[in-house]
Amino acid sequence: MPLTLFARIGSTNVVRALILLLVIFCMDISDVTAKSKLIRVSVLRDVDHFTLAVDGRHTVLDYNTGKKVAVGVRLLPTIVVIDHGKIKIGDTVYDNQRLVIDPRQDASLRVNDKHFRGMLVIINGGTSLTVVNSIEIEQYIRGVLYHEISDKWPLEAIKAQAVATRTYALYSIEKFSARDYDATNDVYSQVYGGKSAERYRTNLAVRNTKGEVLTYKGKIFPAFFHANSGGVTENASELWDIDLPPLKGGVESPYSVNSPHYRWRRNFRLKDIQEALNTHGYKIGLIKDIRVIERNKSGRVRKIEFEDRDGKKLTVEGKDFRDALGPNVLKSNMYNVEMKGYYVDLVGHGWGHGVGMCQWGAYNMARMKFSYQQILKFYYPGSLLEHLQDID
Repeated sequence: MPLTLFARIGSTNVVRALILLLVIFCMDISDVTAKSKLIRVSVLRDVDHFTLAVDGRHTVLDYNTGKKVAVGVRLLPTIVVIDHGKIKIGDTVYDNQRLVIDPRQDASLRVNDKHFRGMLVIINGGTSLTVVNSIEIEQYIRGVLYHEISDKWPLEAIKAQAVATRTYALYSIEKFSARDYDATNDVYSQVYGGKSAERYRTNLAVRNTKGEVLTYKGKIFPAFFHANSGGVTENASELWDIDLPPLKGGVESPYSVNSPHYRWRRNFRLKDIQEALNTHGYKIGLIKDIRVIERNKSGRVRKIEFEDRDGKKLTVEGKDFRDALGPNVLKSNMYNVEMKGYYVDLVGHGWGHGVGMCQWGAYNMARMKFSYQQILKFYYPGSLLEHLQDID
């Protein structure tokens, strides 16, 4: 059991709060020490049960003290539930509020048939369970790349993604140190599939960029990325409280033109849009008209207005409207509105928030023989590619 795990998961809430107060938006590269090698990824959140298996010897420990609770040779697929407020694994009930499952000799962990490296932390939420995979940062990246970029893509594009993923992960470790986990396993952090998602070429890209991160003025920053910029990247300040030159946006990206998702058209019933807005707390009647009333410098919708049949008007931030419809339904905020009676067509470009690296742009740059260093410099202007010696 690495001591760094309990240096992080055994911290008191007071210490975590103090750490959080010290974390500003960027993290000084000198602060990335051996403690940062582990990232905590929530692979399940607030579930009433899950299936756990361990393909080899393992130890069960108390989360807070590190004391050994049990030792096992192999755990066949077993249901984990909350039983009268306690964690129950198979027929065994544990009084511990949090348990660590520590496999030996790289024995594979399985959660609902997905394989994971590292260790698992099972958190008793009283009526539900949260499962956190605590894993070395390089192994984490291996579990991310296949879900974020195709392993069939040019290697230079995959390497660029590996550096962006590592940078964002290290930033998340510091930013969320006071939370039970540093990252989720979905699009709200980085999509993570554990050992099950590893592929030869994505693993090769991780090895070939080992320890490499992006910095700005010696600080690690959140290296955002997205599928397709629609031709120009977005300023991070349009979405978050971020003002950094590498994320200023406005990078014209001809490399994304005519790639998948560069152009799209979606047809909606006005009633469905009304229901989506009402579900998200907005009050609007049957919609008669929709108008874009403000765009930002990248051409994306900043504000959109809805008028119902009673003449009532509602103005919504473009980013909030996209959240209401769903980011996979309304692919980006770069679109025009075409009213069609009781329906509307939204005709747009790009997929994703548009901040940072355009993945399809990186793909085309790599096909044109640009190196991963050149790709990163293009999409994160002003950043430096540095190596963290303490990541081994």
